[in-house]
Amino acid sequence: MATLTRASFQTACNIQSRSLDDGILGVSRNGNLHKTLDELRQLPSGEREGVLTSLSDTALNELASDVNAAGILGAGGLSHDEKRTLFDTLAESSTGKDLARLASAFDSRDNTQLLAESVANKGSLQSRKAYIEAMSPRTADNDFGRPFALGVAITEKVDKDAKAILTVLNSFDTGTSEGRASFDQAINNLPQSVLNNVAKAGINETIYSIDSRNHGVSYQPEAINKLLERAAKSEDAAVKGKLFSSAANIVSGMRAIQNAPLAVSAPVANPHIQGITERMTALMNTDARGIVNQLNNSDKAGTAIELNIYVREILRDNYKDGAKIIGEQLAQLQGVGTGQSPADFFEQPVPNRNGKLYYQNAQNLGYYVGAMCASIDRLNADSTKTGSIVKSILSASISVASLGRASGTVSGLTSLMVDEIVKQANGNRTKIVNELRGLAMPVYADGERYRGPAEDAFNAKAGHVRQQ
Repeated sequence: MATLTRASFQTACNIQSRSLDDGILGVSRNGNLHKTLDELRQLPSGEREGVLTSLSDTALNELASDVNAAGILGAGGLSHDEKRTLFDTLAESSTGKDLARLASAFDSRDNTQLLAESVANKGSLQSRKAYIEAMSPRTADNDFGRPFALGVAITEKVDKDAKAILTVLNSFDTGTSEGRASFDQAINNLPQSVLNNVAKAGINETIYSIDSRNHGVSYQPEAINKLLERAAKSEDAAVKGKLFSSAANIVSGMRAIQNAPLAVSAPVANPHIQGITERMTALMNTDARGIVNQLNNSDKAGTAIELNIYVREILRDNYKDGAKIIGEQLAQLQGVGTGQSPADFFEQPVPNRNGKLYYQNAQNLGYYVGAMCASIDRLNADSTKTGSIVKSILSASISVASLGRASGTVSGLTSLMVDEIVKQANGNRTKIVNELRGLAMPVYADGERYRGPAEDAFNAKAGHVRQQ
């Protein structure tokens, strides 16, 4: 709770009084603002917190109006650098909730972002988390920038409040335990829909329109890439899964724009999509089992849309390298590195919230495999290429499993078995993909395919996802 002392109360009263008295023709405004800044900086940090808390929303709006005022001979507000000094001073010791109130008072794109940078650079971990939570409801209004230049309509499809939250999220140092804990808590407190808006702000999508048919698109994805890199240092699978889902949502939108017919020029999206996808891979590889479980758990429709998008992008341009990535992730979901055989890992029961046992590992493997099969099928490659993709994926999985033999992970699946099954598909692309589902299930060391209670859980999940 804010510390309200005589000095902080008096400062708040002075600010409010000065904001209502701009002098004749407003020429006292600039001097009043400098007095306000001086008084704030003279207060001890612990007492400064009470100033914003004491100011009503109306008083904050009056202050913002003065700061942004135009004019000469003392009637103008503060310059860009002076605003930064004011925001830095307030961010150093104000609560996150009050800083969000201040952001609402300074409700322009430039001011919102400038204040967010001050919160990110000067705010405490606690105030940053509270600021993010307070700003969260404002991201749904699609408050985009719409400037114009030389007859071209320019739309910055970046919600200003979402961008502000992203700026503060990227200020957490996930290389430290304290920063990581604050980052995780902030992400977990955001609904998925809000996090999707925040992540989308990270690509800085800008559309240039000449008329209804002719336009171009540009991206600056540094912020979303930075967020995904921070997430990779998290130890919370829920955090990683939520951000993986948001990133897939972004990639899907970028791909849809690239595939749309454009009269002037197609947007240069491939390198940006590839960069985001590479970071999704790095994120997934830190905890494939945990992330897939989070995706499966939060997927009410059971469509595995995020994994479908991801796998297609991984395989799109270089299917050989992509197949290796998918195969290695598949091995993780088959239990490599756990010290258990694939069959034992597959049918290991875990309790649900009611204490009843279910086959989580089998369900998660089925969820991933269903998405993998659907994605390969939707690539619409010929049977030869489809066969190569399937064999490359399983070869990578077999290779990883072989490396895990010392820890007890032994699979009876061999490359010769894979080759024979693909050959038996006789050039039928759909049949080849369907065989992949069966080949992804555990195989005992003697080559016998797993049969047991977890098989139904796997097939039910894989089959449902595959059909979507």
